[in-house]
Amino acid sequence: MYQILGISRALSLFGLLCAAVIALWMIIAPPSDPFSLKGLWKIGSSAVSASALLVTLIGQTPIFPMLCRLPFVRNWFPPINGKWKVTLHSNWPAIQQRANPGNDPIPLVPVPATITIIARLFYIRINLLSDSNYSTSKTVFVRATRDTEDGSVTLHYIYRSSIRVPETTDSESHDGAANLAVKQNGNDLWLEGVYWTNRNWHRGLNTAGVIKAYRA
Repeated sequence: MYQILGISRALSLFGLLCAAVIALWMIIAPPSDPFSLKGLWKIGSSAVSASALLVTLIGQTPIFPMLCRLPFVRNWFPPINGKWKVTLHSNWPAIQQRANPGNDPIPLVPVPATITIIARLFYIRINLLSDSNYSTSKTVFVRATRDTEDGSVTLHYIYRSSIRVPETTDSESHDGAANLAVKQNGNDLWLEGVYWTNRNWHRGLNTAGVIKAYRA
């Protein structure tokens, strides 16, 4: 999630945190010799270590998604952690028809699923399970970005999908990618975007579709 801030802003905020810890340290336990380079170095290095430990304890634990629910924090880090009910509008029926021609045109059909998002300061994971248990997927790479003009947040990710008993026109596993925009209206939050895969790419049967996710 730190990518939303950007490296420069994230480092600046960490520097401010270190400075605040140093100032607090100088007030609570000032060195006996304030002009001693050794004493100042000890306080400075200890403050950096303490700041890093604090960021880790807050950013990499369940405390972080709790903080994301706060009004000010959610403006920067949307509270996406948790379970979401998903509907994928897939072109898979059309792919099946291409593999077995002669049937009437098949429109896109909704595929219900559930995704679980684990959002921390330094990583995001997205796991998906279709309601029919036909397929499961786990992300291998996730990046969150913020638009510099309108401030909107988007999740970009690559995932690996596994199918235990695939249909004759399907494959046991495939890779895919998606862009999910984080939408917000007041306290209401939802995700929507598009996905695409390399599913049966060697047969020209790649799939794609639309994703919409709401709180479970």
